[in-house]
Amino acid sequence: MNLSTLDWTIIAGYMALSLAVGLYLTRRASTSLSEFFLSGRNLPWWLAGTSMVATTFSSDTPLYVTGLVRGHGIYENWQWWCFIFSGMLAVFFFARVWRRLGVLTDVELIDLRYSRKSAKVLRGFKAVYFSCIIHTIIKAQVILAMVKILDVTVGWGKWESIAISSAVVLAYSVMSGYWGVVTTDLMQFVIAMVGAVALAVISVGKAGGMHALTAQLSPDTLSFFPPMNGEFFGTAFMAFLGYMGLAWWSKYSSDGGGVIVQRISSCKNEREGLIATFYYNVANYALRTWPWVIAALASIALYPAVTDHEMVYPTMVVDLLPAGLRGLIVASFFAAFMSTLSTYLNLSSAYFVNDFYRPFAVKDKDDKHYILVSRIMTVVLSILTAVITLYVTSIIGVFKFLIAFGSGTGLVYIMRWFWWRINAWSEISAMLASTVMSVIVYTIFKDLPFYGKLASIISVSTVVWVIVTLLTPPADMEKLKSFVRRARPSGPGWAPVKKLIPEEVEGESLAGAFFDWITASLFLVALTIGIGKALLGFSSGYVWLGVSVVTGFILRKRFASYSFND
Repeated sequence: MNLSTLDWTIIAGYMALSLAVGLYLTRRASTSLSEFFLSGRNLPWWLAGTSMVATTFSSDTPLYVTGLVRGHGIYENWQWWCFIFSGMLAVFFFARVWRRLGVLTDVELIDLRYSRKSAKVLRGFKAVYFSCIIHTIIKAQVILAMVKILDVTVGWGKWESIAISSAVVLAYSVMSGYWGVVTTDLMQFVIAMVGAVALAVISVGKAGGMHALTAQLSPDTLSFFPPMNGEFFGTAFMAFLGYMGLAWWSKYSSDGGGVIVQRISSCKNEREGLIATFYYNVANYALRTWPWVIAALASIALYPAVTDHEMVYPTMVVDLLPAGLRGLIVASFFAAFMSTLSTYLNLSSAYFVNDFYRPFAVKDKDDKHYILVSRIMTVVLSILTAVITLYVTSIIGVFKFLIAFGSGTGLVYIMRWFWWRINAWSEISAMLASTVMSVIVYTIFKDLPFYGKLASIISVSTVVWVIVTLLTPPADMEKLKSFVRRARPSGPGWAPVKKLIPEEVEGESLAGAFFDWITASLFLVALTIGIGKALLGFSSGYVWLGVSVVTGFILRKRFASYSFND
């Protein structure tokens, strides 16, 4: 047992506060499905955006980042930094449209966009696919990190850790639904960031200060881009090309994804939804990255011989921090863990009830019935995740598998917003092809490098869904006209539908959105790299920060010209 009485008191106090919030909000969350899953669609941008950040910042994230930095160097963070581009894609192409549609989940889009029996099959299948498969894998990754942390800090076994760490989350998620999630997310994010910064500062001090630390590390470790080492097609550079050229647009969440869409839908209006998504991306990449990266760099100097890189971060908590602060850091792990797990439990339940149970199994019941079923499913899905977690061993391995597993579907999810011919069979074939190819490359061709796996899954899946799209009929024209009137999608791909609608239904400028996406992506890449280089003492960081200032000024001027339909 590595925690003192003071540490346990801090952790217990945090848990009690989370439960109190859940209990307080239970009645409000029970009034309707909209309250239980979307907080009545009335959240301000800062609360929705913070909830986005808190959800994607879990207990596994610092362990994952530590593994990347210790195993390769700072540059390996492009494995997740590459999603800056899809994040900004969501801001400028999809945030306003998602809020305009007013869906409860992203899967609900299927009923608005497609028709015939294939649409019903797709909606039911995706509801089960996301709630029982994809989200279960994500939740298992999150719980595994908490298991590793509790093993080092408390000495609990795997099953004990799974059961105990999930209990409080399950309790307030079942009681208060999405209200409990977003309210506690704000508190959890603050605690988690304070803990991450505190450990980074102390670990650098133990390593002799930043200047002494960087002097001990190799240039490759400190590099922000993969080292060439005289070999253009080396493994590191090819992996980088895989992340930058394939991963960000091919992932199943390429047009926002369920977690982000749920928070956009819960915002007061289109404007708040767009700002929330932009704020989330800035906080997610430029701000929260560096406490973990700096602590990971310090760990190389302090623990050079440790081979399980993912275990080093909690080891530093136990070895380097005094009583009280140690308890705060462990509480911050719980905070990050709870914010992510509660979100995925709530959203998984929303998928199952809103997109499978209510439209196909038990129709026309009142909201109280569906809220009860949602709470039951939250418990069932939690148990399923606990069982899967017993068989998971690597956080980085799970993350890379998830990127590959859904990589054949990302392009079709983007194209459904820009091409009227995309239909339900397009999505069904992409999902099936991606799943089959993932099984093949991870069993038969398991020795392929990651970028090879990614390219194989994407290329085969894309060929399959394009052929299926051309061989199957589009959705009914009346369904497409209704979708265009409601969503007002942009681009020439909707011309055959728009010419049949007498009124003006044009959305935002596609060229303008593309310019803003490029500018915002450059802004965020420059801000992320600039902050990191400045913290590490590299003068080139100020050049990158200068680029972020210029592009940020352009974005501000562009944003002032936006019009919203609220």
